[in-house]
Amino acid sequence: MTTFGDQEVLDLVAYAFQWELSEKNIDRYQRLAAHSWNYGSYDTEGKLASQVMATLFNVNLHGTAYPMAGIGFVASYPEYRGQGRIDQIMQEIIKDCYEQNIVLSYLAPFSFPFYRRYGYEYTFERSVYDIQSSDWPDSPKTAGSIKRLAWEQAQPIIHQIYHQQLKNQRGALIRDAWWEDIKFTLRKTFTFAVYYNASGTPEGYLIYSIEKGTFTIDEWGYLTGEAFHGLNRLIVSHRDSVAKIHYQVGDDSRHLQTFAKKPMPAILSRPDMMTRIIDLELFLQTYPFTKKEGKIALQIENDVYAPWNNGIYELSFAQQKPVVKRVEKTDLPCLTASIQRIGQLLFGVQEIDTCQFFGEVKADSAVTAFFQNNLPKGKPVLEDYF
Repeated sequence: MTTFGDQEVLDLVAYAFQWELSEKNIDRYQRLAAHSWNYGSYDTEGKLASQVMATLFNVNLHGTAYPMAGIGFVASYPEYRGQGRIDQIMQEIIKDCYEQNIVLSYLAPFSFPFYRRYGYEYTFERSVYDIQSSDWPDSPKTAGSIKRLAWEQAQPIIHQIYHQQLKNQRGALIRDAWWEDIKFTLRKTFTFAVYYNASGTPEGYLIYSIEKGTFTIDEWGYLTGEAFHGLNRLIVSHRDSVAKIHYQVGDDSRHLQTFAKKPMPAILSRPDMMTRIIDLELFLQTYPFTKKEGKIALQIENDVYAPWNNGIYELSFAQQKPVVKRVEKTDLPCLTASIQRIGQLLFGVQEIDTCQFFGEVKADSAVTAFFQNNLPKGKPVLEDYF
């Protein structure tokens, strides 16, 4: 373990991620480290060789809060790569999470195959708009108004609207003020705009920057269609002063295309963050099943880095709550899957019939029906990066 802010840690971060060790970047790293577990691997001479940060968050999955460890700043000096140091740290992190009842873990991979070996799987996607400003769709006039605010004024409004949006209840972070400060004040300089309806109630926000002829939308939140259109008119008002509009959003947001008079020509969908279930038993015990009826079994195989997840679970319901029982064998209809596939099913990334079709899981027909009828709808959304 390392003490946050040590110069050797900052030097490795600067080397691995081409970070300028400015006052703002050092402040950002130290604040993040203060809310994290910080792991280091040292050589025989006591020099820091590798490091990983595990930041402690909570996430909202269809109304249920789960503790989550966000993995970041995975780095090694080149002369130490290939020695298994990151592997040892990842084993330690997963074990520590389990012992501290941290149920989930997220990370942004530099390599999807590399992190799959640790039980992580591709879960979140981003839609990427990189559009000539003249191609950005317009919106009708609205009755409300927009105010550009300082961060201190905007923060409580943004915080409230963010958490009210239904899309941010499908695996997104439950944001604390410390994280919002890091995200919106220490990465770059943003403008904060809030939309108010005719009665003066805030219903949406836009966080953006303008640089080198590009209008970049960092985050766009809205509770009503009116707020969406009002904020979109703010974006459109910049069409004559910028060449491009850039927007990366942690959900599909195809309504931008649906309502456009002329469809936008260049929209990409790219894979984003991965997730891992650290403790499947705890996850199932509070998972937000919808109908809360039926009895099935789950069998998890080959979870090498979290072997406590392997085995058979019988799942039933009592007083509208899941009842999870570990057993040696079962006569119940059973789903057999890896920890990655059960994670994708429970997060809503994949549907069970699709996984069956491609041979990714084995399931009795009764289990297929259970998953089709008992899981909440909607693909997962994540607007944060760490």
